[in-house]
Amino acid sequence: MNKSEAPVESDTIVVTNGFSEHKELILSFLALFLPASLLLASIFYAFSTQTEKYELQTTLIREESALNSASELTSLLFEQKLSDLLVLAEGEILRNYIHDPNLKNWIRTAREFSLFARRKPKYFQIRYLDNTGMEVIRINSADNVQEIVPQSEMQDKGNRYYFKEAIKLDVGEIYISPLDLNMERGEIEQPVKPTVRFATPVADGYGEKRGVVIINYTPNELLHRIADIFKSLRGDAVMLNSEGFWLHGVPDEQLWGFMYGNDETFAKQKPDVWSAVNNSDKGSFITNDGVYIFKKAYPLVRQRLGTLENVDETIVPSPNRAQKRYWIYLSHISNNLIADLTAKRMIVATVTYLLLFLVTGVISVLFAKNSVQKKVAFRKLQQYATTDDLTGLANRRELDKVALREFKRATRFSRHLSVLMMDLDHFKAVNDSYGHNVGDRVLRHVADICVAAIRGQDFLARYGGEEFTILLPETEIGSAALLAQRICDEIAAKPYRDGTQPISITISIGISEVEDNDDDVHNLLYRADKALYEAKKRGRNRVVILSKDNFLSHLAMVNE
Repeated sequence: MNKSEAPVESDTIVVTNGFSEHKELILSFLALFLPASLLLASIFYAFSTQTEKYELQTTLIREESALNSASELTSLLFEQKLSDLLVLAEGEILRNYIHDPNLKNWIRTAREFSLFARRKPKYFQIRYLDNTGMEVIRINSADNVQEIVPQSEMQDKGNRYYFKEAIKLDVGEIYISPLDLNMERGEIEQPVKPTVRFATPVADGYGEKRGVVIINYTPNELLHRIADIFKSLRGDAVMLNSEGFWLHGVPDEQLWGFMYGNDETFAKQKPDVWSAVNNSDKGSFITNDGVYIFKKAYPLVRQRLGTLENVDETIVPSPNRAQKRYWIYLSHISNNLIADLTAKRMIVATVTYLLLFLVTGVISVLFAKNSVQKKVAFRKLQQYATTDDLTGLANRRELDKVALREFKRATRFSRHLSVLMMDLDHFKAVNDSYGHNVGDRVLRHVADICVAAIRGQDFLARYGGEEFTILLPETEIGSAALLAQRICDEIAAKPYRDGTQPISITISIGISEVEDNDDDVHNLLYRADKALYEAKKRGRNRVVILSKDNFLSHLAMVNE
């Protein structure tokens, strides 16, 4: 049993019976902070490892959505153009001219086409060609001014690809040309004018094919809106035709390469990507330089044609022809862009993590302080319940508890257990002569001498007033008598000094040991107390042993 110790206090540390408030604060803080910080670190690590994947997936979803919007926009804008084409081709005025191609009917048809062009300013050319490809009626529209081209200036377009394709169609079918540049008399018109040609066969009243109606459309509206969509994309976006030539999204010198004899294409630059594009209508492809997302736009969508009032539901365009014309919207997400996007998210995550780390530290400190305060309060309560306030030794209540435990252990295992009962001699005279404050200091002086004399496993307590008790486990009565005599001699030899005046003190000590017939610890304490009173009767300042109902005197040396 450890000897009792008084608390040691400083400005920052409180140590009581081995309890360090500072140490407990650190341990409590670490117990809270380390698991919380490890959890935060695990979350941060998991987040950091998933950030690039998440950022890439988020970007892919956004890019795919935008490219789908571009594809839908293409179909929506072209839907009205197809309807306009059929209105012209099936008009009664044109049909009257076909049956009776006189000048009057020609003028009426030309004016009808001109009026239509005025109402549709995006159509810069409306034409009717006969079965040989010769222009019969032609309307040019520029700056919202319509021109009916004289018959003498009509051109033969029989060798142009769009006529050859359109004249092959059945009545009611529609041809859409590639998006290219308009040409006049074999030369590319300047400034360049992107053009899409819509054509459909024209039949007379007997259902015989009598030529084609062609509308030249400048898709600037489409290109401008596509440009706006491209601006919302994070990647580098381009518009390609079905052969891999650039139509939008690159410098001017790379555009319309097929019109200028330039064979440089995206298909040649990125053959692996182009292979994936050719095999699917939409998707994404990962390469060493990043990710490519693409979507094909089909202007001739059969589902949309079925909604047009001018289209005969029984006439279905050839699947091969319907699927042949498309444009490709493609976005490239480079590795550097992904790294930049990831870095931005990681910066935000790192700042957030550091803030959470700081908050966790503050909360851990607060909880640790609260925990230590509770422990300190509990220990103080324990100390008040078991410790003597004056000397810092164990009190009578704690002595009874420890004495019972040691007594049971000694009797169960046949061990030695001795007890010293000590009482200061003439202590009342000290209080009367020097006052109770000095008397209290004398008691602490005696307690210090006793603490220095005993072993770590011995138990020293203040029994009450000027009485002290020492429990000596594993100690037979002879060794206890030697310790008692040493304490008695040392107290007599070390007077307490109040300033410069020494105050002589002596002590009487009674000793007993556990005997075979003891059935209660109070028997042991009672015998020690009887021995103490015997020492008082024999003159004080001495040690008396009570063993087997016999008093044995061990007189102390008195220093005059």
